[in-house]
Amino acid sequence: MANMDKALKNKLFELIDKFSESKILVVGDIILDEYLWGMANRLSPEAPVPVLEVKRKTYLLGGAANVANNIAAMGATAILAGVIGDDLYSSVVTDLLKKNKINTDNVLKDKTRPTTVKTRLIAQNNKHLARVDNESLEPVSNEVSKKIYDSVEKIIDEVDLIILSDYVISVLSAKLIKDIVKLANRHDKTVLMDPKGQDFSKYDGVDILVPNMEEALIATKSSKDKPIKKIATALRKIADKVIITQSANGVYYYDGADEINLEAFSTEVVDATGAGGSFVAMLGLGLAGSNFNFNEALPLANYAAAAAVKKVGTYAVKPVNLKELIKVAYNNSTVKK
Repeated sequence: MANMDKALKNKLFELIDKFSESKILVVGDIILDEYLWGMANRLSPEAPVPVLEVKRKTYLLGGAANVANNIAAMGATAILAGVIGDDLYSSVVTDLLKKNKINTDNVLKDKTRPTTVKTRLIAQNNKHLARVDNESLEPVSNEVSKKIYDSVEKIIDEVDLIILSDYVISVLSAKLIKDIVKLANRHDKTVLMDPKGQDFSKYDGVDILVPNMEEALIATKSSKDKPIKKIATALRKIADKVIITQSANGVYYYDGADEINLEAFSTEVVDATGAGGSFVAMLGLGLAGSNFNFNEALPLANYAAAAAVKKVGTYAVKPVNLKELIKVAYNNSTVKK
């Protein structure tokens, strides 16, 4: 990435400056990330586990909400569609969404299920002690799923691109994905899929599939020594364009004809939580702003992931973060704040 010419660097800056013109719809599993920060200096007398003396709590948007948050942080319009519970945590989610200027008109409250909350216990020196998940893995009802579809149908002509963010919790059933893909095809809209789980068959027909390497290996039942082009070729039975993220090994793109290999941006990894969401969000914005030029959108997404891993927890990458990394990569001065 450091060898890109100056023209591309300038083009990336132009894209970032035009993000405010884009409108992206994100559909998927909404997660609230709760962090309990404290000191762990002793073991419990009840069991050989550390006792965390909590000093503070913080809340961050996770899952599909993290993707939407990254889009909004770049100045674009983010519309989020998904489900939360009707509980105390749901108020935390809606307050965070509104604070970060994310459209909540299509965030549905479901009294039959809890808001998905992932609680992380963090001791001194950012040591991660444990994670506690409070969620229902039961699919949402047909009625709720139909409401989500109706929301997408109502606003599809307004958006530039649709991102489906699946965390295999409850929202994105095979039927809903299929129905959204059919709807998108009728309205000439691109569907970008951020997948999870072992069975990728439910993603059949999406335009762009963005698994990480571990997910790609599992989905294709491949060994680690299998050439990445063959892995991507297998995934092209599901989507026309495949992008495989490989952490420190960079990013690989294949559409059956063209290949793109990008090296990872070298940076300190503090916490990889949410970096995939930052990558997908920036990819969607980059594609929408560049008339679907992957040679421009992929570097932006790569830089966004690099910015995200430098922070603890999910992090909404901002234009200044992206520009700073691009300038560093080209040995230029840092952006003036």
